[in-house]
Amino acid sequence: MLVKYPRQGTRVEIAYRRAQTATRRLTFRRRRQLVGILLVVPSLALIFSVMLYPLLYSLWISVYDLNVTTPWLPPRFVGLENYTDILKEPTALAAFGRTILFGLIGIGFGIPLAISLALALNRPFRLRGIVRALIIIPWVIPGTVQGLLWARIYDPHYGALNGLLYQLGIIREPVPWLLEPSRALFLVALVNLWATLPLMTLLYLAALQGIPPELYEAASLDGADGIRQFRYVTLPFLLPITLIVLILKTIDAFALFDIVYVLTGGGPARSTEVIGYYLFQAAFQRSDYGRASALAWLIALLTLGLAVLYRRLTLRGSGAEE
Repeated sequence: MLVKYPRQGTRVEIAYRRAQTATRRLTFRRRRQLVGILLVVPSLALIFSVMLYPLLYSLWISVYDLNVTTPWLPPRFVGLENYTDILKEPTALAAFGRTILFGLIGIGFGIPLAISLALALNRPFRLRGIVRALIIIPWVIPGTVQGLLWARIYDPHYGALNGLLYQLGIIREPVPWLLEPSRALFLVALVNLWATLPLMTLLYLAALQGIPPELYEAASLDGADGIRQFRYVTLPFLLPITLIVLILKTIDAFALFDIVYVLTGGGPARSTEVIGYYLFQAAFQRSDYGRASALAWLIALLTLGLAVLYRRLTLRGSGAEE
């Protein structure tokens, strides 16, 4: 009995069908790409209008002498004069110095405290979930509210800090905490540390939870005590998060404004006038937008340079190679 198979067509017909199928696939792929581009265009336009355009505009006016207090004078091109004037101005250099000191206080005290709190929160205990949730409260409070809250605490007449120390017998008369230039910057830095410590702690806690328990078991079998386990097991896993914390604290130090504005207004005797507050004065009090834009770009370049330095130091500390 003969079996009839369906006709498959000539080679030309098969090639033609394959070409049609490939064309349909290519057309569908192009349509899908076009739809994706059309969906992304509104977001790109929003990013350009909100972020990219202001950045480019600030870069443009940073090389001009632009002061809105003299609108009858057109903007005058000055090149890099705004940048060099800032680097020569003693007030601006002093503000940079205070900002670096502010950042060192936050990093020097913040990282050990954050690691200690993360180690404590990583251990099992009752109500651990509630404590982890409550510790983030200082970080979510707006900066202006933080300043107002600590202004009441530091108040020399009816502040909570003076009241507590007086009840404990540590002081005999109220202490004007924020009126002494020698300690005002340190006290403002403590407020900022209180506000940013929860975020650093949660970052380190996430890193601790990512360490395999087998490493601690192997280290324990090798005779390593708690200090050695922390040094050779825990610390290497915390170095990448430390890089992130360093960058975040540096950006936070150079961007600090609201707490200083509410607590001290840059005083007393400009002892708390960090670079963020100095930038605010240049832009919104003196209306010198050209110099303020130049200062903003200097801050961005300095922050970028410090981030690169942190990364190299972290890689060198972990033994990794670029």
